[in-house]
Amino acid sequence: MQPLVDAVAGRLPSWKAWLMNKAGRLALVKSVLSAIPTHQMLALAPPKKTLKQLEKIQRGFLWAGREAALGGHCHVNWRTVCRPLALGGLGIRDLERTGLALRLRWLWLSRMDAGRAWHGLDLQFSHEELGMFHASTFMVVGDGITALFWEDRWLHGQSIRELAPLLYLCIPKNRRRARTVAEGITGNAWARDIRGVVGLQEIGQYLKTWQLVARITLSTEPDKLVWKWTANGIYSARSCYRATLHGSLTCHSWQLIWKGWAPPKVKFFHWLANLDRCWTAARLARRGLPHHTRCLLCDQEPETIQHLLLTCPFARQAWHETLSWLRIPAPLPEHDASIQDWWRRARDASPPSLRKALRSATLLVPWMIWKHRNACVFGHIPPSLDELLNRIKYKIRCWARAGDKGLRVVLPPSWDVH
Repeated sequence: MQPLVDAVAGRLPSWKAWLMNKAGRLALVKSVLSAIPTHQMLALAPPKKTLKQLEKIQRGFLWAGREAALGGHCHVNWRTVCRPLALGGLGIRDLERTGLALRLRWLWLSRMDAGRAWHGLDLQFSHEELGMFHASTFMVVGDGITALFWEDRWLHGQSIRELAPLLYLCIPKNRRRARTVAEGITGNAWARDIRGVVGLQEIGQYLKTWQLVARITLSTEPDKLVWKWTANGIYSARSCYRATLHGSLTCHSWQLIWKGWAPPKVKFFHWLANLDRCWTAARLARRGLPHHTRCLLCDQEPETIQHLLLTCPFARQAWHETLSWLRIPAPLPEHDASIQDWWRRARDASPPSLRKALRSATLLVPWMIWKHRNACVFGHIPPSLDELLNRIKYKIRCWARAGDKGLRVVLPPSWDVH
C-alpha cells in the first residue's frame, strides 16, 4: 500500500496550498485526495495504518497546506470533518466507511448476478462486511431456490439467526451456506440439519421456528433480494455509505450555511463559527494564549463568538443599518439566540420574495464583522461603524453582480453608485 500513499502525497505539491484559502483546499481534498484511493478500496481493505497515513495527508493539506499538520493547526476533529454536510461536517469521505461501502458491491453481485466470471468462488469477507450486508438486506421469498434458509432474512424480514440464535448454533457451517428455502421446506429437511446437544432453550426455539416455517407458501416467482436503503431496493455505494451513519444527529445550521448563495470561504467561516472554532479572545484564553480582555469593538464584555457576531452593540448597530438599507423587515438577533435560530425565525416571518436576500445578509454581515475585527486586532486600527457599513454595502453590490438573485431583488435603486 505504500505506492498508494506516495501517489496521494505527491499529487498536490505544497506550493499550491499558498495560492488558495481553506475553502479551495477543501475542494481539492474532496475531488483529488479522496478520489485516488477509490480504485484500490474497491477490491482491497487497506490496513488501518495506511488509512491513517492517507488521512494525515488530507488533514495536513486542508488545515496547514502541508503534508502534515500539528495539533494546533487542526481546528476541528477529523471524524467531525468527514461527516456529511447535513450532519455537521465538511462532506469529506471517510476512507474506512467508503471502503466498506465499496466492497459490499461484491457481496451484492455474488447474490444477484450469476453470470459473473468469478461467480461461485469462495470470496472472503470480514465480519464487519458480512454484518453490514446482513443488516442492509432482506429476502422476499418466491420459489425459494436462491434464498438461503439459515442465513437470509426471509421470515418476515428476519433470519433464523435473529429468531432462534441458539438453534442456529446447532447447524454446521456447510449447511448454513448451502441449504436453500425450497430444499429446507420440502419434507421439513431443515430439521435434519440440527446437530449437537439440544437443550430446553433450543427446543423452544425449534418449536417457534417450526410454526413460522409452516406458514410459508412458495410461489413460482423468483426470490428477490432487497436493499433496504434505496427506494428501488437495489444496492448503491452512496446509500451504503449513508447507512453507516444511520442514527446520527442532524445539524440544524447546515441549510443556512451550505444552501445559500455565498463564496465558499464565507460558508467555511460560518461552519467554524457554528462549532465555536474561531480564534476569539475566549478561545485564546482557554488555550493559555495572549488575548484582549474585552471586545475590541465595544470595549464592554469578553469576546466570544456569540458576543462578537450578535450581542455586541457595535455588531447590533451594523445589523440594524444593513437590514434597514436592504429594506428587510426582520427584527434584530436576540441576545440568547444563535445566528441559525434567529435566521429561521426571521425567515418564517419574512415574505417569500425576501427570504433569499435575508439568507445572504445573514451570511455576509457576520463575515464582514469578523474581518473588521481582525483588522482591528492585527492592523491596530480603531473600530469604525461607517467603514464597516461601507464595506458591507460594497460586498452586497459585488454579490449581486456575481449572481445573487436575492440581493438583486432588495438592493436599493442607487446600487450602481459606488
